Amino acid sequence: MIAIDVRGLGKTYKVYRSPVDRLKEIVLRRPFHTDFVALDNVGFSVFSGATFGVIGENGAGKSTLLKILSRTLNPTSGHLSINGRVAALLELGAGFNHDLTGEENIYLNAYLLGLSKKEIDERRQDIIDFSELGDFIKRPVKTYSSGMYVRLAFSIATSVNPDILIIDEALSVGDEYFQKKCVDRMMHFRKVGKTILFCSHNMYFVQELCQKAVWIHKGGIKAIGETGKVILEYQNHQRHKSAALKEKTDDALGAAGAGCDKPVSISGTMIMNEQGCETEVLRTGENALFSFTVRCSQKNVRGHIGFAVVRNDELMCFGTTTHFDGLSPVEFKDGREYLIRMPALPLLPGMYYFLIYVADEFAMHAYDSARTPSFSIASGKKEFGLSYMDHEWVLEGSGGTAE
Repeated sequence: MIAIDVRGLGKTYKVYRSPVDRLKEIVLRRPFHTDFVALDNVGFSVFSGATFGVIGENGAGKSTLLKILSRTLNPTSGHLSINGRVAALLELGAGFNHDLTGEENIYLNAYLLGLSKKEIDERRQDIIDFSELGDFIKRPVKTYSSGMYVRLAFSIATSVNPDILIIDEALSVGDEYFQKKCVDRMMHFRKVGKTILFCSHNMYFVQELCQKAVWIHKGGIKAIGETGKVILEYQNHQRHKSAALKEKTDDALGAAGAGCDKPVSISGTMIMNEQGCETEVLRTGENALFSFTVRCSQKNVRGHIGFAVVRNDELMCFGTTTHFDGLSPVEFKDGREYLIRMPALPLLPGMYYFLIYVADEFAMHAYDSARTPSFSIASGKKEFGLSYMDHEWVLEGSGGTAE
């Protein structure tokens, strides 16, 4: 059974430069606004009992989508079908009357979610106990901290026994202890067959909680499917952006220093798989090779070579030089190609590049540096992190080596 069915969903806002333009549009019956498309032709289905992740950058349209799904916002176009009672945790404090006490807001919110007074009376103490607000439950919520808001909102939303729970960044606020309580309750919901839509910037939570996910980008769907694959595409996009920004900065700095004579410069790079074929995709545990060619403006130049493996968000994974490895200075020759081989590359999925340096005979002064094109790592493994490490589990006195 399908719990949520979204087809061609769109939301467009009218943006006015000033309140006067809104009035002029009404009186003169001419447009004085520009359209801002927050969502455009979004469509997906979520089956009952599934935990579905929503990821994307700030401003991508995630919150607009979740507001529409929770029926606090009407779409401009498209079709939406929801089967079951929905409870939602949206932006901080949404749905609260700040002048009312926490206890009064319990009745207000639970009533809006469809519960009778009798049902709210039966759940009232459980909500208060789970929130652990103590005497603050008798105080106006305008005196609450952000963490207290979330405690109360999560307690109400999950205590009304919804069929569908929508959560927008609720676990990003509050202490670790309460986050653990929230996760435990969500896992219980999942176990008993509730449908959960979970939106977060914490990719670990999304990976662990959700079977499938959608990546919202500039109001549309960029990727949808198995959570790990969608997260990888999203993270690669983020790293591409960081790399493009750095490359633009490096180009500007390079242009400022153009015209300087270099005894040795790097003229070309290439990444190859273990068969020696040029590639943009390598696999975890596969032999990797990369090469570069040098140009020399002087004769009899000797020096050292260095390289680094860098993730596309500029995290340095590994770096070394021929000097560190105890090798003698290399004699650079114009047009010569140099090859570096990395057996059994241990990197886990992500986007990376190799950074190459050529330096003087003391490995102190860099003549030139260059980066290879970015390459991706593919893997059938489910581990997370930067690199794969051999490990062994020792449980209840018996051990076994992980494959």
